[in-house]
Amino acid sequence: MSCCGQSLCNNDGFGFKKTTTPLSKLSTSNGLSTLDTTTNLPDVCVINRPCYNGGTCQSFNDSYRCNCAAGYLGKQCEYSDGKDTSFMVIFQEGLSSSPPTPKILVASENTTRLSIRYFNENKIHTITMDKSNTEYNLSKSVLPSDGIHVAGVELHSDEGINVYGFFYEYQNSGGYSSMPTRFASTKYIIPSLPVFYRYKNMIALTPVYHNTVVSINLKLKSGSVTYDNKQYSNNDTIRIMVNKYNTFQLSTTSDLSGTLVTSSKPVIVVSGNQCNFAVPYNIHLSDCNPFIESVLPTNQFDSVFITPYISTRLNNTVRIQVINSTNLTIKTGNKTISKTINARGFFDFYYNTISFISSSDDILVMSYPHGLSGYKGDPFMMTIPGVNQYLYKYDFVVPIGLDSFISITVQSDAINGFLLDGNPSNNRSNVFSISEGLYNFSTFSMPIKTGFHHIEHRQNIRFGLWVYGNRYADGYGYPAGMAYKTQTN
Repeated sequence: MSCCGQSLCNNDGFGFKKTTTPLSKLSTSNGLSTLDTTTNLPDVCVINRPCYNGGTCQSFNDSYRCNCAAGYLGKQCEYSDGKDTSFMVIFQEGLSSSPPTPKILVASENTTRLSIRYFNENKIHTITMDKSNTEYNLSKSVLPSDGIHVAGVELHSDEGINVYGFFYEYQNSGGYSSMPTRFASTKYIIPSLPVFYRYKNMIALTPVYHNTVVSINLKLKSGSVTYDNKQYSNNDTIRIMVNKYNTFQLSTTSDLSGTLVTSSKPVIVVSGNQCNFAVPYNIHLSDCNPFIESVLPTNQFDSVFITPYISTRLNNTVRIQVINSTNLTIKTGNKTISKTINARGFFDFYYNTISFISSSDDILVMSYPHGLSGYKGDPFMMTIPGVNQYLYKYDFVVPIGLDSFISITVQSDAINGFLLDGNPSNNRSNVFSISEGLYNFSTFSMPIKTGFHHIEHRQNIRFGLWVYGNRYADGYGYPAGMAYKTQTN
């Protein structure tokens, strides 16, 4: 028996090879997946101790089953549900003419005490958050500019929560789902798009520990980057040392897609743009809008994705970013595309309702829903987690001030049975489905009120969930949450 590699192997070098089992086979009556339940390995509970994160192993005949501790899931309990107690939230530079109001949105099922440490202060602010109090305005000191600045906040809570970084300004909003500090890592590949006019693409990062050496190997389609009075071109490497409670920002008018960030110790990374259309200027329908998104480290990538239906949006740009040379299969409508993308390259395509993506190696997928005519909604930037990163249930927050929606992707035989805040929820107008091999998925969208929400499925089915919204010349979107790998290289 050979080692399967990556997070599916245990410390003894044995485990499970990747499977093409459809998600329609993934659920059982107790909320575990059959990828959680049966695999033909003799005496594995005693020999290999395959269950991670406090999961207990039950063996019977030649099979075993992991019963996961609260907050964990997966066939070996190798995924966390993302609720955590420690976060580092950073932003990037806003438009100088109209700096936004930075916020945190906090999803907590119970009342929680939240400690906030501004990077530029040596004191702790303590606040209380609950279902009726989900937003907290931050000082604009958290907004950096190019170079190294004490700009950001460190958060600690007394119970597991979900946190979203958000900036709010008339016609200039945006947000992202904040990755818990425990999943910060040392290797990231940057997603971005071509710039519009003089509005810059930006990378911002903050280290978890002092004395962190960061290397940024640039991938630039054109132009150069200037830092510390020195000019850097494509394939040049910028090396800096950054301490904890400092944020480093780098900006350029070039597309940064494929730029590689590595570090001696874990860092948190966000990327985005001051104002972008997500489409060439000559075909845009709306105004430009700021983009911001938390960048997943390469050890949190996945290989199978379903893009969600975004209600009111007529089209979406998807950018697939690879780290290694990768074979892609993309299905949208009746069209199937097969492509090989070189290391650190990317591939773009448009879709309007649903698409399917699979890859030979783990990849990063970003969606950029296009703006609406008549300034009814601006474009935004949003991560698409893979199907292995879906959760059984979500606590999430919808920001105030915009007309908001949720989008769901789920196996096609489970489109009914969702419970939103404890009530059956079928307030949807259109369902779009796609099939590819053993995968059969559907997606739909429905309006949602501001504030805290909880959603799950009666049958303990895993599903993907995104939150997004519009108002005049504005828009935002982010994944409601995702499962994070806990066993990574």
